[in-house]
Amino acid sequence: MTENTDKPRLSRIKRREEMLNSIAKLIGCTALVVTVAVVFYVIVIQLDKQGPRVDPAYVDAVESASQDYRWAGTESIAKDAGLGVSRPALPKTAIREPSAVPSLATILPGTQTVPIVTGISNIESKKPRIEEVVRQFFTANSIAEKAACSRDTQRVLPLMEVYYRKHQLITGVWQKLGWVLNMDEPGQKLAYAQSLFEDVDPVCLIIEETELGEIRIDWESSVRYSELDWQEFISTRPDQPTLFRVIASKPINAAEALPEAGEEVIELKHPAEQGTVYAYFNRDDPQFKTLVEQLKLGNWSNVPLTLRLCYPGPTSNAKAVRIAGVEGKGWLILHKSRS
Repeated sequence: MTENTDKPRLSRIKRREEMLNSIAKLIGCTALVVTVAVVFYVIVIQLDKQGPRVDPAYVDAVESASQDYRWAGTESIAKDAGLGVSRPALPKTAIREPSAVPSLATILPGTQTVPIVTGISNIESKKPRIEEVVRQFFTANSIAEKAACSRDTQRVLPLMEVYYRKHQLITGVWQKLGWVLNMDEPGQKLAYAQSLFEDVDPVCLIIEETELGEIRIDWESSVRYSELDWQEFISTRPDQPTLFRVIASKPINAAEALPEAGEEVIELKHPAEQGTVYAYFNRDDPQFKTLVEQLKLGNWSNVPLTLRLCYPGPTSNAKAVRIAGVEGKGWLILHKSRS
């Protein structure tokens, strides 16, 4: 009788132990899931605290560089730091470096990647040298001294001699260099530099590092150099192509500028002088490809351009001009790309 009585008791004990073991396993699994969830949550919170990859303060600086700066004496109305060229590249100090990503050379045997020059390398470390050149540029007491600090010295020197017969050589009391920002233009060692003055508004310049490591300033874009006075161009109506730095937009008065079938028309203004003309062109013509690209980039509104313009022979319409050529990008004439 005792043996028969003990069997059900042992069976109940065994079942209880099995149930307790199951409960213990369930509790263990639940604890593991909760632990993983907590760890994941902590990681997400920490990543979120680190903020965006681009420093917001830097973004504000770039945005402010795109407006409210004059070009050597007058207020700029151009976009993207006044030149319509690519926006400044983010310096390494403004970007948190991403995790290492294998290059094509490590993924595909025999593949080699060739680095493309973009901007001035280690630009922050070169600020003292940049500041010295900018100071010399704005405090130069002679045209020869200013030309020595400029890009394409030999080419622009005679242009300066003509320009400064009508303009002041020194336009303000120079104070110091402001910010510098690399320009994101592949194959070019270019950057923007802000120059501060004691008595006038800041000036935004384009600077270049030469193959010899020298810093030079783009004088032509800084003064918006043109080969002829705008008013003289409109009054004399030359039929020979003449270089101008202008601001282009879609015509405000559509009735005044009616293009023919297949033509595009843009309204052109000088950055500092009065007077408006309308330039007509075929947007499907390959010679105007870069023009259309720049207009699209600027949303066809206040786009800085460097164009060769002329009048299409004898005409009664003083506002209708022809585009004979597109020079460079924005107000900058680019050099051959360097890699």
